[in-house]
Amino acid sequence: MNKNDKFISTCIGYNTDGLGIVKYNGIVFFVKNMLRDEEGEIVVTSMKKNYGFGKCVQLLKPSIHRVEPICTIYKNCGGCQLQHMDRDEQRYFKHEKVKDCFKSIAHSEPLVHDVLDMENPYRYRNKVQVPVQFEENQLKMGFYRNHTHEIIEFDDCLVQTEESNQIVKRLKELIVKYNCEKIFKHVLIKHAHKTNEVMVVFVVNKYPVNGIEELKRELMNEFENIQSIIVNINTRNDNVVLSNEEIALTSKTMIQEKLHDLKFNISSKSFYQINPDQTQVLYDKAIEYAQITNEDTVVDLYCGTGTIGIIASKYAKKVIGIEIVAEAIEDAKKNAFINDVSNVEFICADAKDGAMKLLERNETIDVVIVDPPRKGCDQITLESIAKMNPKRIIYVSCDPSTLARDSVTLKELGYQIQEVQPVDMFPLTHHVENISVYTR
Repeated sequence: MNKNDKFISTCIGYNTDGLGIVKYNGIVFFVKNMLRDEEGEIVVTSMKKNYGFGKCVQLLKPSIHRVEPICTIYKNCGGCQLQHMDRDEQRYFKHEKVKDCFKSIAHSEPLVHDVLDMENPYRYRNKVQVPVQFEENQLKMGFYRNHTHEIIEFDDCLVQTEESNQIVKRLKELIVKYNCEKIFKHVLIKHAHKTNEVMVVFVVNKYPVNGIEELKRELMNEFENIQSIIVNINTRNDNVVLSNEEIALTSKTMIQEKLHDLKFNISSKSFYQINPDQTQVLYDKAIEYAQITNEDTVVDLYCGTGTIGIIASKYAKKVIGIEIVAEAIEDAKKNAFINDVSNVEFICADAKDGAMKLLERNETIDVVIVDPPRKGCDQITLESIAKMNPKRIIYVSCDPSTLARDSVTLKELGYQIQEVQPVDMFPLTHHVENISVYTR
């Protein structure tokens, strides 16, 4: 097969990115926006050694699960990938993705429960990062086209809050008004859903900036929910958005969010789950699986701003949170204080170093809750967790492939997976969060 060749075939399933899988003459092709059981005419867009990519130019037999995307830039933007699937098909895809990762990577078939999803999958994000470009005397703000650095502009991103979208739109006008087009690299907006407090971070390539105070003042006058504006000075030329150098333009340097009856401070660089409604579902299920008693010592590894550890403290004798980001640890300590939680200790350290410290202290650990970044845990961290000898490990993961990989290591270290609960933290995208339970 060559580029631009055409053929007719039926989609048999999905790859991990949600692309439709079709086969023709023994060759597997990945086709964007094609659904399971759909038949269509495919044109070859590129060929690799053992597989190819295609585009459906004519749909001959549409799926009953196909819906019309309501986003005007869906076909070009790389942010969402599944708007053409209905709710049932998104659940099916994510459930099968988790099962397939365990089957192909861990060579195991643990119990994978049905996906806990959202009835209304829009306006759920509490954070948006918008790239800013100034080329050929034109300012662009939007999201990157998939696998490119080409910015696709938008009027209304349906997974962001309406206020976040309005702030982006007004900021574009103000950046031009105050001649700051060559200075801005990104705009980061955090919008707490329960309190309605907003933080805006201007990511710039130099500071001071003429007109930035006037821009700030005008923006805050128009959007009364903005509580904090931070300037982040980033002179790097790579994909890292935030640097360590920041200047606050407001007296408040953080915003506050509520989860259950608890309050959490959020700073510019601290991690907080991006879907507040599903965060409650995720954490409630993780705590349920942990089976914590008032005699237990719990370790919250990669604790961030302390959210799940502070929630767990209600049930435990003691909680120890470990996190490498110093700002997050400071936020975590403040969060424990404002919630009047006294049985939590926070350690600023890399996960494996923090785990080793606890081993050196001969702490008796009953439960470990681990919520690593997408890359998962390294070998030393997993070995350190196993050396703590907890009764139960609760592994929260945003990437089922690294979760499945780490499950193999945990099994070798004496911990058997019991069950997996997928939680749809990222509706309309191919991502899925998971909680897995391991026992000795």
